[in-house]
Amino acid sequence: MPLSDSAPHGGRCVIFTAWCQGDPSTAYEAPQGDDLILCADGGYALAAQAGAVPAAVIGDFDSAQPPGTGTVIFHPVVKDDTDTMLCVKYAWDRGWRSFLIIGGLGGRMDHTLANLQTMLYIANRGGQAVLSDGHTRLQMLKNQAVTLPRTGGKLSVFAFGGPCQGVSIRGTKYQLENAVLTPDFPLGMGNDFTADHAEISVKDGALLVVCDLQAP
Repeated sequence: MPLSDSAPHGGRCVIFTAWCQGDPSTAYEAPQGDDLILCADGGYALAAQAGAVPAAVIGDFDSAQPPGTGTVIFHPVVKDDTDTMLCVKYAWDRGWRSFLIIGGLGGRMDHTLANLQTMLYIANRGGQAVLSDGHTRLQMLKNQAVTLPRTGGKLSVFAFGGPCQGVSIRGTKYQLENAVLTPDFPLGMGNDFTADHAEISVKDGALLVVCDLQAP
């Protein structure tokens, strides 16, 4: 299913997946009144825990019963898109370009990898992709920069899908300046904040930024 060229919406789409290792209320950072809330399949249970009311619940419901109320969009089990990707495309076609995915880490490894690829799918098309499960926050940077507030945990960066050129990291124990990172060597693993904020940028490529929200 191709994406449309709808005019970008200024708000954020929050997608609740069906699995969250941490607290979905913590993962749902900075709730905003104009958030578009979507639930991938059984993710409506997590949305309820976070006090979020979905605009639509989308999926094939092969592992969860559909909710009895609200807007439910059914898809066949045999399809190319994951339920989370269905939510992304639903929002994208309506103009949303900023996405916060709740959960989606841990549990089945294939689901985790699929969600990381979904983040890259968004970033490659000029969107903003963040995923959080309340323990860990991930952000996919594509030819851009981000400033992250200090947390109690580790900070790591990984080249994703290909080499990353011009990677700079400041405000951390191990700093980089205009470096090259490749997907076959985890040089950016296990950094520490040394300032109130860390500045991370990549000039060319997709960089996955992984931030532990608290010390292990």
